[in-house]
Amino acid sequence: MYSENHIEVKYYIKTRIELEKAADTIAALQSIGVWSGIGERFKSTLYKYAAKVIEVLNIEKGQESSGFIKIAFPYVNFGFNIPNLLSTVAGELYEMNIFSSIKLLDIEFPPSYLSNFTGPKFGIKGCRDILGIFGRPIIGAIIKPCVGLSAKELAELAYEGFSGGVDFIKDDELLTDASYNTVSERVKKVTEKIKQVEDETGEKKMYAFNITGRLDRLRELHDAVVKNGGKCIMINAAAVGLEAMRELVEYSELPIHCHRVFSAVLVRNNLFSVSFPLLTKLFRLCGADQIHCGAIQGKLFENDDEVLLNMNECTKEFYNIKPAIPISSGGQWAGKAPVNAHKIGHYDFLHLAGSGIYSHPDGPFAGARSMKQAWDAVLKGITLEEYAKEHDELKKAIEFFGN
Repeated sequence: MYSENHIEVKYYIKTRIELEKAADTIAALQSIGVWSGIGERFKSTLYKYAAKVIEVLNIEKGQESSGFIKIAFPYVNFGFNIPNLLSTVAGELYEMNIFSSIKLLDIEFPPSYLSNFTGPKFGIKGCRDILGIFGRPIIGAIIKPCVGLSAKELAELAYEGFSGGVDFIKDDELLTDASYNTVSERVKKVTEKIKQVEDETGEKKMYAFNITGRLDRLRELHDAVVKNGGKCIMINAAAVGLEAMRELVEYSELPIHCHRVFSAVLVRNNLFSVSFPLLTKLFRLCGADQIHCGAIQGKLFENDDEVLLNMNECTKEFYNIKPAIPISSGGQWAGKAPVNAHKIGHYDFLHLAGSGIYSHPDGPFAGARSMKQAWDAVLKGITLEEYAKEHDELKKAIEFFGN
């Protein structure tokens, strides 16, 4: 690290001026300013607040220059809050006409900065302890249809999924506190069904209730989940704001399921963007216990290597910040269990399927059983095709989704 008093920010930039000059411009623009006159007058006073260019790596020179730069920002300028941090490292520089591309790739934080964040309260171990699940992935489902169901109808679908063997179910990101299916009513109906299925199976279950909404209602909706026996809440973190999630985490008595919806608006642009691994790191820093990371061989835009980079940000050493559960979700079904196991290389993740469970030709119960059977096969070292010979739900899933 440059120093304990700085964060280090890595960018890829493309510019019509020399790369070194562009780096100096960013450092000045995003700290003490670029103007002469007043800046010169207070030069000795302002020096300690100036960002410093610490690395420049030219990739291409010509009419446009491109390459990687790293800048150290003194965090006394923005403190221990995400809005001011983002305003500094991804602020006005994105608006300057001298740049044809800026990609914010990574931020490295010193321990002195990280110690001011609580991170996940529960993380991998806490969520596993609640469910009593060890030695295998947590198997989850997303109820489909996304919206339009009453609380009673949704609870019935939750019961079918849980009875079939999944450990975890979440609201779709589109369902929040709807007039026809309020959070309070949904929690009451779903937790009744969870208690029923836990009594029937002896297995613990978890449902993530989506409380995304206006900031002045987050605590109220959280309390409604707690009051009615819920074990997990969900928030669309990029849409509601990182600092809003962080405040909710500090208040919450429950694990936080972090959905990344709206994030792709920030990361998919080829010219001006933020890297998804960095966004995942910030989700974890702000306290998410479970984080959507993309899909292994799924329907989302990242390739598998990019998904694995996101997952690594959930679990790698991060000073005092606990590991979060990475989630593989998006076009998943029973047949994707082996490749998830192989590519991720460990079992500390949540394997989440929506239509892959709820669109099973024999219904949600059978879809849940097919996912559980697929993972039983993986853990026993048996191919899905071989295991499906004696497990009809898995066989039907392969026939239906395999094409």
